[in-house]
Amino acid sequence: MIRGRPDYELIEHTADVGIVVRAESLERLFETAAAAMFDLMYDVESARPGPMVHRVALREDDLAAALAAWLGELLSWAMAEGAAPGAFEVTSVAPGRAGVDVRGQVLAEPLDPARHRFETELKAVTYHGIDVGRRNGNWEARVIFDV
Repeated sequence: MIRGRPDYELIEHTADVGIVVRAESLERLFETAAAAMFDLMYDVESARPGPMVHRVALREDDLAAALAAWLGELLSWAMAEGAAPGAFEVTSVAPGRAGVDVRGQVLAEPLDPARHRFETELKAVTYHGIDVGRRNGNWEARVIFDV
């Protein structure tokens, strides 16, 4: 489970914003990408985990599509529910012949724009330039968001 501000890099992109995240496992990569996405929107360190819980189970064709679906599901849920996720837990990212299965959850509290210092609204996760792969012994992902 990851909580607080993650380690990530910003990608310069015309009219959009992107991130690069790295981790030793796919599960940690997906957790870090989620924390970084929400950190672009508000001070993720100010969000406490709970009482809102959203569990996710999905299957996609490949790792890039699975990451986009994971992030898109969390973003849609948080915006619809007015939630400020504070902790991210991915229990499984399992590539197989039938696709990539992802299981995880997010723990959140109601969004308070003043306390969470809401900065940027992300509209969507884009497939443009999304990439997940092994680099220098770690997993790395690049994701662009529509703002």
